[in-house]
Amino acid sequence: MTRLPAFSPPEEALATPPCPHFEECGACQLQHVTPDFYHRWKEDQVKELLVQNDVAPEVWEPPVFIPAGTRRRVSFLARKGDENKVEVGFSKFHTHDLMPVGSCLLLTPALEEVLTKLPEALALIIPKAVDIDVFLQEADGGLLECVLTGMSEQNARQTAKVADFARECNLARVSFRAGERDEPLSVIDQARLTKTSGGLCAELPPGAFLQPSHSGEEALVAAVLKGLGKLTKKMKVVDLFAGIGTFAGRIAEIGFVDAVEGDPRMAAALAQAVKANARMKAEFRDLFKEPVTARELRSYSAVVFDPPRSGAKEQCQKLAASDVPLVVGVSCNPATFARDAKILKGGGYRLVSAQVIDQFIYSSHVEIVGVFKKG
Repeated sequence: MTRLPAFSPPEEALATPPCPHFEECGACQLQHVTPDFYHRWKEDQVKELLVQNDVAPEVWEPPVFIPAGTRRRVSFLARKGDENKVEVGFSKFHTHDLMPVGSCLLLTPALEEVLTKLPEALALIIPKAVDIDVFLQEADGGLLECVLTGMSEQNARQTAKVADFARECNLARVSFRAGERDEPLSVIDQARLTKTSGGLCAELPPGAFLQPSHSGEEALVAAVLKGLGKLTKKMKVVDLFAGIGTFAGRIAEIGFVDAVEGDPRMAAALAQAVKANARMKAEFRDLFKEPVTARELRSYSAVVFDPPRSGAKEQCQKLAASDVPLVVGVSCNPATFARDAKILKGGGYRLVSAQVIDQFIYSSHVEIVGVFKKG
């Protein structure tokens, strides 16, 4: 099968894809163009989208492009066929068929090394003719975790060689779950996996969300802190959709911050971590069903929000009705960011600056950080 490009670049922008799997693998869409064209295209897509929605910023900050070889979280598809041979890879381009890969130039060296060991190691534990999702992630100190989806708790407990699998792949934790919506069950747990953000150190629940790369996270944090301006020790910030405290931990190094998260496992980990931090509080709250109200927002000097791809429509409606002078929005979906920005604009906010941050290398996805001021 010959890959059809996601768009038709000019002939002078075409380049040889650096990955030998590009023609068939569905993981990357934009390896067939020059780096300069790729960077311009990504930035222009975001700029045009905001202009079309009448929410263009007053200032565009310089874009940040994260290099390959930095991705610290990845999901593979694995399948055992005849003779106990296991294939590991991604879905083929525009199909659900398995495309085996022996390497991936996006990954950190540690995850790349695990990939080379997975086929033989997984043969020890996964059943035949069943598609297994293999999620890998690097935590603090380079400790690795694996979550296998498609195997039930019973399968996991009956598998005597899980420890051998963990040892072969140098995994600190191995968890299983029957389906994507099930909570992972840890079977091997050899070390405490943590996520450190500034002075905050939170224990990482199995499969919990981290930014795709450490470099990308640092770029996002830098953009948020710059957007917040000169924080003082008396300022109070609320971090909505706070995750494991990526932004909140860094904000708390200067001012006070309340972190609000809707995932119960991450919220519990965050609440435990902030007990030792007098500048932080954590709250579990579903911000889609129960957004923080304009009345509750009165005590804050600034708001940071970083929702999932679906955006923060309900929360932005409350923000638009508030008098918070400064809002910093982070989004991995420029389309929902534009929608939310229009809501804030309707409430009297100006998008004073925006910045493109690309840590989804070779894909059509990109992140944006926007700074809004009231009046």
